[in-house]
Amino acid sequence: MTLLAFLTTTCAPCQQFWGMLADPDARAALGTKVVVVAPSPSMENRRRAQELTPPGVELHMGSETWFDYAVTQAGTFVLVHDAPDGRPVWEGPAGAAVIGSAEPASPAELLDLVARWLSSCGS
Repeated sequence: MTLLAFLTTTCAPCQQFWGMLADPDARAALGTKVVVVAPSPSMENRRRAQELTPPGVELHMGSETWFDYAVTQAGTFVLVHDAPDGRPVWEGPAGAAVIGSAEPASPAELLDLVARWLSSCGS
């Protein structure tokens, strides 16, 4: 499973989630792989996104992924089963089943949501 974190470098509410991802213990508490999905480089500062993305977290910059998952707001998190064919889930939801999607208000709420989503699928 992969948790897609749809974040921007300028979104004020996103800053708390960037901070959470930078903390290895908080990130480990999520219990799943995390990929930050930022808008395309034509819309987002690539260097700043790379600076904010901590080691152990992959960064994908692509607005098409926001459209593919119908994400309209920065600070949205989507937990998906990995695609059976091994294709990266940020290339689109085809073949990757969405387990849960939400715009949590805080890192604590995100931890709770992800725990519930994982328990609902037996993980």
